[in-house]
Amino acid sequence: MPGLKELLAQREALQQELEQARQQEADRALREIVAKMREYKISLQELIGTRAHARLVPPVPNAKYRDPATGATWSGRGRAPQWIADKNRDDFLIQPSLFRNQ
Repeated sequence: MPGLKELLAQREALQQELEQARQQEADRALREIVAKMREYKISLQELIGTRAHARLVPPVPNAKYRDPATGATWSGRGRAPQWIADKNRDDFLIQPSLFRNQ
């Protein structure tokens, strides 16, 4: 029966073999993908698409409140800015028809 050191050495050798095999398979798969993309004239942009990027970028919230003195706006999310803190927020509410993207 092999000793502990021998078994650990065998395990290390097998892990290295596994990593090499995984890398070779990944390289082969990547070459196949690139070949198919060239065959069908698919660009990287088409593969990734703009929809994938759109999901990563959160939408900018609409401004809900405006400071009449400076024109600064606040969406109502997060910590309230100093110009609206401890004041009636209804006084700073932007009319719904003035919201962005509507």
